[in-house]
Amino acid sequence: MKKYNFYRFLCLLIMLVDAVYAQRERALDGNIWNRMKTENKMYYVTGFVNGLEKAENILDINTNIEKKHEFAFTEPYYVQRSRKNIREYIPNKPNRINLIINLLDAFYTDANNQKIPFSVALRIVLARDAGDIKKSDFWLKEARREIVLKGR
Repeated sequence: MKKYNFYRFLCLLIMLVDAVYAQRERALDGNIWNRMKTENKMYYVTGFVNGLEKAENILDINTNIEKKHEFAFTEPYYVQRSRKNIREYIPNKPNRINLIINLLDAFYTDANNQKIPFSVALRIVLARDAGDIKKSDFWLKEARREIVLKGR
């Protein structure tokens, strides 16, 4: 009977450790991106961009509701800032999903960029593609510095 309880306890312990290990935070970075199939990259980028567009739509809906209810409504700064941040992630070009995938594939070929999270990398490559080289280089330096600081 004691042997049965020991095995039962051991199985329970393994299940708990496995559940905790599976729940750890894991961000999409260059290591994962390079192992993904092109089809999965398309699904991921499409979902990411659609989620951002939906967030912008929600902001529009809520500000329109407030405009209807309040005569002298002015859009708060944080809403304007949120719109600006969302638009930095959404290129207004045809075939933008393939564009994003190609830009990120090129970005993650550099070994120094492998640990940069997906959302940061996307922001960097889209700024560079839009011609804002200074901003892109600044964000790239900051992302690399952040990785070095976390590594210590």
